[in-house]
Amino acid sequence: MQLDAAMLVAALIPSWSSVLLLASYLVYLAVAGTILPSKIVPGALLSDGSRLHYRCNGLVSLFLLLVLTATGVYMGWISPTAIADKGVELLSATFIFSLFVSFVLHAGGSRSRNQSSSLKPYVTGNFIHDWWFGVQLNPHFMGVDLKFFFVRAGMTAWLFINLSLLAKSYLAGTANLSVFLYQLFCALYIIDYFVHEEFMTST
Repeated sequence: MQLDAAMLVAALIPSWSSVLLLASYLVYLAVAGTILPSKIVPGALLSDGSRLHYRCNGLVSLFLLLVLTATGVYMGWISPTAIADKGVELLSATFIFSLFVSFVLHAGGSRSRNQSSSLKPYVTGNFIHDWWFGVQLNPHFMGVDLKFFFVRAGMTAWLFINLSLLAKSYLAGTANLSVFLYQLFCALYIIDYFVHEEFMTST
């Protein structure tokens, strides 16, 4: 039992390779979202009369990443089970990154002097409430709407996590009909989300 606990604690410490994998993924999404062909969709009308505009190209970004990953696997540059093999490390790296981003957004947003509806700080004085719900309506970083970006990151990651687990299950000889049906229905849900991604701009 002590050995298992020690192994779990060790696995929870992100390796540099898991950090690099996560960072590469986020950089890809940021670059792809900026340069790939997209439909520019206006967001909801805000209280100050302004609107944000969103580049809806999540489906193109997803398919390009699938092609790049498949090419990497075919050439032997990437293991199809990389995500599954580093699952706990990636979980902990993502958790640490999420906490870091949350605190940075809270600190930066609370000090913002921007009076636009998107970036004006809404501070209640209750730290837990403000940190959990956020103090800005639509926080941005280098022109990227972070809410829109991270929803896209989560939906895309869901598919790649599933595919990596499928590869691991297949190689282990444990894949069955239930596994394939789960993969199919999740993939259809994710693709449907990106087909209708523009509706996320007004939620």
